Amino acid sequence: MSTDPSPSPDTGYFEALYQSAPFGYLITDHEDLILRVNGTLLAWGGYEEHQLVGQPFRNLLTPGSQLLYETRHRPVLGLQGTANEMSLQLVTAAGPTLPVLINAASVLDERGNLSEVRIGVLDASSRVSYEQELRAAQRTAESLSARVAILQGASAAFATSDTEALIAQILASILEDALVAAAVCVALVNSAGELEVVAGTNPLDVLIREESNRVGNAVLQLERPVVVGRSDEDRKQYPLVTSALREARLHCVAVFPIMNDATPIGVTAAFFGRERSFTSSETEMVLSVARQASQGLTRMRAQDQLAYAALHDQLTGLANRAFVRESIALAVSSSANTFRPVSVMFIDLDGFKAVNDQLGHREGDAVLREVAKRLSASVRAADFVGRYGGDEFVVICHDTGERESAAIAARIHREIRLPYPEAEGFAVSASIGIAVHEASHEPTTVDGLIGAADAAMYESKRLGRDRTTQVLL
Repeated sequence: MSTDPSPSPDTGYFEALYQSAPFGYLITDHEDLILRVNGTLLAWGGYEEHQLVGQPFRNLLTPGSQLLYETRHRPVLGLQGTANEMSLQLVTAAGPTLPVLINAASVLDERGNLSEVRIGVLDASSRVSYEQELRAAQRTAESLSARVAILQGASAAFATSDTEALIAQILASILEDALVAAAVCVALVNSAGELEVVAGTNPLDVLIREESNRVGNAVLQLERPVVVGRSDEDRKQYPLVTSALREARLHCVAVFPIMNDATPIGVTAAFFGRERSFTSSETEMVLSVARQASQGLTRMRAQDQLAYAALHDQLTGLANRAFVRESIALAVSSSANTFRPVSVMFIDLDGFKAVNDQLGHREGDAVLREVAKRLSASVRAADFVGRYGGDEFVVICHDTGERESAAIAARIHREIRLPYPEAEGFAVSASIGIAVHEASHEPTTVDGLIGAADAAMYESKRLGRDRTTQVLL
């Protein structure tokens, strides 16, 4: 008995099957650029096809997943030709992330070179129990090779970062993915010695701001991690933090120190929606990444300190001669552009030589530091104060003509005349020369302004000291 053969499915049938498959599917080339992507994956992510084709697949992943994809998935794929069940976080067009599992297989050309990679993507968001087991396995079975991979990736990322904020953001992203945290923030010790959040998300302002419950400071004092949850002891020791956790529907926060040797740099805090414990392997991984970050942060701060030292006087903290001349050049340029006047004061101390000669350099240095403070307090917020050398100082006053600069000089005279506890019995005053440059006059130069102000100062000396002489350029 014979039957008619069933008609063979045509190309359209297979295309429809590909587009509406119950899983995402895409093809990338040897450089990870997307060549094709099916409708299922586009729908999951909320993308249009033209938005993804030609883009690297790794760009669809969160920063932490990018690190896992580059350091674990792709090396395995290169060695074995397949890589299965890699858990990643996919970024959707709307912003939220989508947990996925990916399986990938390499396709080689006739010469044995990589031609393309075929990637199957499974939506893991509805597989809560499986995901929990997978995360538990990742936490409990963290291998040395995985930690090394994370550290290598972190080290490379930190080494190429050129700002503190970028280093902190990278640290927050790595730890958020590695710890599967609801949120991670990084707080650094600022110039006032206080912790300031600079990257990530901090659901609990009280964690950093509230003086009596500053967990971050406790962590830096202990130099070890602290986990605050909902236990009776936590409620007793950190009542505001535990209350804020409940309000934010979070179970606990784990705070880790960022140290450079024994010097506190800051803390990183990871927040969790459910009870969380840490293996010694996980804790060491976080502290190791934090140490990597601290090296980059220390490098950035050292560079900032060197840049500051190159432009500031070590004794008084004021701008040095090079910074003064650079600032005068900027003031002259601004005056020419805005058609507003600029005044430059050259100040020389009267009576300071006697202090230095009779009391010694230590007392003389103390007087110079006090003069710097008084000068800074006498001028306006927008004015610029610098030490030109020895007992000579310069003040730059933007948008300031003869009358305004004379008023500022009068305040300086009053402040400098006041007694100095470090030089009791010695009279110190100031001879001031002011060069006022009106924008409507002939153009001037840095040397022209400094020279005119210096000559005016010597005229004040000649006329009896402790006075001001003005010249108009």
